[in-house]
Amino acid sequence: MSDTSLLLRLWLTKPRQIATWTPTGRAVAQAFVDALDAAPRQGHIIELGAGTGPITAAMLEAGIDRRRLCVVEYDHDLVALLRQRFGNGGIVQGDARALGSLFDAQGIDQVAAIVSTLPILHFSRADQRRVLDGCFARALPGALFTQITYLPGSPVRQRALERWGYRADRFRRVARNWPPATLWQYRPDVGL
Repeated sequence: MSDTSLLLRLWLTKPRQIATWTPTGRAVAQAFVDALDAAPRQGHIIELGAGTGPITAAMLEAGIDRRRLCVVEYDHDLVALLRQRFGNGGIVQGDARALGSLFDAQGIDQVAAIVSTLPILHFSRADQRRVLDGCFARALPGALFTQITYLPGSPVRQRALERWGYRADRFRRVARNWPPATLWQYRPDVGL
């Protein structure tokens, strides 16, 4: 089954769990890799909602050390596909809303960066906050959370972010993707 067929089937049956029916394109995957340029050089890189693995592949092709990657996917079918493509190491079936126990089980105590294709727009505000707090609880100074959206604005509302102590900045618009995408970056608001 092609990646598009698999994602379309999952998207039709679980539209709030699967962000899109098409795999992330190369231009978006490269934009995620570019977002890692500012990441601290130690600590783990966390990928949330890995899907069929195009961002994982791009990070590995760019020379990201495999031992630094923790690739988190919720769907069992997609986890099986990721393990087939990339091996078992660092591929974790888990829920991004419960990262503390997942990180404990994986021995992750320092997070350098987070890349996410989660359908976070469809999460409740409480769940959005759980994801951000879970990542930033172990984040190194300078760590950024990069999130994709297919809408013009941030998928996490600015007012909610401000209440929670975060800020959002648009990182890059990628027109060479279907659908066109925008990457947003979240970070703790420390008066920058």
